This record gives sequence, structure tokens and C-alpha cells, in this order.
Amino acid sequence: MHMPAGNRIFRRHSLHTAQQHLHPVLAAAKKTRQHVEERPAESSERGEVLEMEAQASSTRGDALEQQLTSQVEADAEASLTGEAGEQLPQTASREVLQQPHAAAHVPARRKRKKSQQYIQSVLPQVEQPQAGMSEGVKVGLIGIGALVALGGAFFVARKLLSSQLPKVQKVMEQKQLQKEAAQRLNVMVDELRNSQNADLSAKNLGEEGCIYISEGLAFNDRCQAADLSKNGIGVRGTTALVEALQQNENLQTLVLDTNSIGDEGAEILAKHLSRDAAIRKLNLTGNNIGDKGATLLAEMLKLNTTLVSLELNSNSIDYDGATALAEAISENNSLTSLYLSDNYIGALGAAVIANALKKNTTLRELHMKGNELGDEGVKAICVALKERQSPITSLDFGNNNLSVEGAEAIADIVKRANLKELNLYMNDIGDAGILKIAAALEDDESLVSLDVGGNNIEAKGITALANALKGNENLKSLELGYNPIHEKGAQALADVVKYDLKVETLKMGWCNVGADDGAKAVADLLMFNSTLVTLDLRGNGLGDAGAKQLARALKEHTNDKLTELDLGYNEIKDEGACTLAQALKANPDFAPKELKVNANYIGRFGQVALTEALDMVYEMGGGREIVITY
Repeated sequence: MHMPAGNRIFRRHSLHTAQQHLHPVLAAAKKTRQHVEERPAESSERGEVLEMEAQASSTRGDALEQQLTSQVEADAEASLTGEAGEQLPQTASREVLQQPHAAAHVPARRKRKKSQQYIQSVLPQVEQPQAGMSEGVKVGLIGIGALVALGGAFFVARKLLSSQLPKVQKVMEQKQLQKEAAQRLNVMVDELRNSQNADLSAKNLGEEGCIYISEGLAFNDRCQAADLSKNGIGVRGTTALVEALQQNENLQTLVLDTNSIGDEGAEILAKHLSRDAAIRKLNLTGNNIGDKGATLLAEMLKLNTTLVSLELNSNSIDYDGATALAEAISENNSLTSLYLSDNYIGALGAAVIANALKKNTTLRELHMKGNELGDEGVKAICVALKERQSPITSLDFGNNNLSVEGAEAIADIVKRANLKELNLYMNDIGDAGILKIAAALEDDESLVSLDVGGNNIEAKGITALANALKGNENLKSLELGYNPIHEKGAQALADVVKYDLKVETLKMGWCNVGADDGAKAVADLLMFNSTLVTLDLRGNGLGDAGAKQLARALKEHTNDKLTELDLGYNEIKDEGACTLAQALKANPDFAPKELKVNANYIGRFGQVALTEALDMVYEMGGGREIVITY
């Protein structure tokens, strides 16, 4: 059968067009398939890219088919027009085709029918090439589809893995943390077993950690003191600890402050200590122990004959607990130190304890700071202490709303008892009260530590106290902070401390010393005293002028014991800081190990000067290291 020229041209054109469009698609599919065979384990991200390529290839295939169909329809129309013009000369046919009105004489229905017939006759001839093209496209799409499916599988796998990964990581992290915790706990157990004084304070043990390390105390014949404070061991940890202590006859000091053991934990310890013959010092400060726990510990004291120190500070002990403890004190013959500070004992509780003190013969230290005792409570205790045969050596009545009356009662004890420690911090005894205590301290040589800070003492009172303390070579610590002694008080104190006291710690913070004569007096004190280790001058309004006075002393002093000089809150600026820096450079061998200048107005320039001084001291002072706190 002779094929019309138009059909042959259409076929060749269709094949050529199909090959042009299909060749890059097949090439891409082949290349992609080879890549997949070489790397079957491609990531899910590559799968997403392949999926996008497949969609693009499919779009190109659809466009190709649409283009072929359009070409077939167009050529069919051209062929029909050619058949109508075969009976005419070519020129005439061409003329007819070029005339729009000639085609109008052919009925539209006939034209559509013939067009369809022609398309059907032409399609078999074109079908084979088009089928060939479709197969190629299909092969490419199948390959790409396989890649998309593989990529999708990896994508799903990645999704599943990403959803499970946090859980897996969490489990692994927990196992790692458990491993590290076990290692740390084993180190603590070794310290308990191998150290005479084991400090395991603030290790965040908790109940479980305490249970774990408690075995280190069982059958332990080396450790004599264990500090487990600030670990939150709770009741369960206390139970495990007591079980271990039942197999320990060597531990003498046990520190358990701030562990939330409560009354229940106090009961567990009380039962054990009722028959324990080893532990001599027990610290239960800050454990939320109330009257019930205090009562149980009091019953223990009636039976225990080895405990010498019991600390129950910062608990919730009220009158009932104080009454129980008072009864125990009257019977106990071993306790020498009792710490009941910062509870709720009050004046009535103090009276009950006072009656017990008359019968007790062993107690030497009584600490009752912050119990709202008032003058009446303190007077009751002082009267009892005067009547007992054995003297008291340490009294702490700080923060108890004392006035002159309380100070007078304490002065009577000072005369008789030869106290080593006296703490009256944050009361309101004033000049009148300190004059009575100063009179009691004349010629006293036993006092080691005196704290009268925050008592509204002025120049007159501080002058009397300084003169009373003159010549006391045993006094090592003197707290005078928060008293408005002003320049005259500073001068009177300095005159005594320079040569006639061997005090090591002197605290004069917020005493209104000032920048002129007061600062000069303190500078002279610093220059000539040879025993000071710590000097606290915070909040005295020294300014740059006062800093210059102290710099003069730092240049010339020869006290190699000076460790800490605190000049915080003194309105010192860059000028004063530079003066201090020059003084440190000039006397590197005797520079204080720590200079505190925090909360001043020292800028960048002053800080640089002090830092350079620090380096200079190290170089010129034979490697002497100092610390500057801004």
C-alpha cells in the first residue's frame, strides 16, 4: 500500500521528535539505575531528590504524548484537506485551500467523520513508533519508580529512626550517667574506708547515694570523722547509715546538717545512739526537727554516756522540745557542748533550761543565738550559771533582743567564768551595756573571741572596750562591725590594736570610719600591727582619700601574716585603685594574699592598674600569688 507523502513525513517527524525527547530521559534513568546499583544504601534525603526527578520525568513524558497527539491531529487535518484537492490540479487545490469559503461548502459533520477515519487509519502506522516511545518512557519511569520506592523506604526508615532516636539517646545517656554516678560513689566509698576525716559534704548523694556509700562505714576501723552534710539523705539514707554504724566502733564525729531527716530520722538516730559507745560529736543542724524529734533525742541523752557535743541549730524546737532537752541535761553527765541556736525556745524555754543547768556539772558551751530569749530569758540562764559549781567557757546570746539589763547579767558571768568565747551579735546593748561588759573584762586574759557587732555602740563605748582589752594576748578575734564608732572610736581602737593586742581577725565593717582621720588611724593600725591576718573595712566611706591612706600603710608595713584585706563598698574610684596598685608594686613581699575591692566605682582603668600590680607582685615577690576581687 502506498503511503501518502504527508503520512511518511509525519511518521519521520514523529520518530525524530520522540527520539529527541526520549533520549535524555532514558539516559538519566540508566545513569540513575547504575548509581543505585553501586550505592544501594543511599540516604533518605537522596530518596527525596530521586522522587522529585521521577515527577519531572513523568511530566516530560506526559508533555511528549500530548505533543505527539497534537501533531497527529494536525497532520490528519492536513491529509483530509489534501484528499479533497487530489481531483483538482495542484494549483487549483492550493487555491482552494487558501480560500476560506471553499471549506465552508463541506458539512462540518462530514469533515469530523473523515478526520476521525483518517486518524484511525494513520494511528496503526504510527502506533509502533509511539508504542516504542512509550515503552522507553515506561522503562525509564519504572527504574525511576524503583528508585523512588527505595528512597521512600529510606525516608520512612529515617522517620522511624528519628522518632526512636531520642528515646535511644535518652536510654544511653541514662546508662552513661549511672555509670559515672557509680564511679563517683565508689570513690566516696574508698574515701570513707581510707581516710580518717572523710569530707563528703554537698555531693548531692540523696537517699540512694547514701544507701550506696553507707557500706563504706561498716566494719571500718580507720575513719574517725565523716561529714555528710548538705546531701539530702532523708529518712532512708539515715536508716542505711545507722545499719552501717551498728558494725562500726571507730567513728567519733558524724556531721549530718541540712539533710531533711525530720523527726523520723531523729528517732532512728536516737535509738541507735542510746546504745552507741563510739560517736562523740553529732551535728543535726537544719534538719527540720521539731519537738517530737527533740524529745526522742532527749531520751537518748538520758542513756548515752559518750556523746559530748550535740548541734540542733536551725530546727523547729519550741517550748516542749526545750523542756524535754532540759530534763535530759539535768541527768546527762557527758555532754559538754549544746547548740540550740535559731529555734523557738523563747523566755519560758530558757527558764526551764536554766533550772536544768543548776543540776548539770559537765556542760561548758551553750549556744542559744536567735531564740527570742529577751532580757528575762538571758537573766534566768545567767543566774543559773552563777550558782553551778563548774564554770561555762562559751556563751552565745546573739540576736536575742538584749538591752542593758541583759548585758549587765552577762557581765556578772564574765567576771566569774573566765569565758573564752562571748557572742552578743545583733542585740541593742548600746554604750551603757558595753561599758558594763568592758568593766568585767578588765584584766581578763582568757577571752579568745568577742563579738559585739551590731549593738549600736558608739565612740565612748568602743573606747572603754579597747582600753579593757589592752594587754590581752589571747584575744584572736574581735567583731565590731555595724557599730557607729566614727573617727574617734576608730582612733581609740587603733591606738590599742597597733601595739597592745595580738588579734588576728578584726572586723570593722560599716563603722562610719570615714575618709580622713578615721582612715588615717586604721592605716596606722595596719602599718604597725604584726599579727593581723584578716582586716574587714567594708562600707566605711573611705573613698579615694581613704584608699590613699591605706596605700601608704601597704607600702611600708612588714606583716607577712596579712592574708585578707576587704575594702568593698567604700566608694573607691580609679584614682584610689591606682594608688593601691602602686602600693602593692612597692611592697610585693608583704602584699595581702587577697584584696577585695568589690562594690566600688572602679572602672576599666583602675582594674587594669590592679591587674598589672598583681603580675608585678608575682614577678618581684618571688612567685607570691595574690587574688584581687572586683
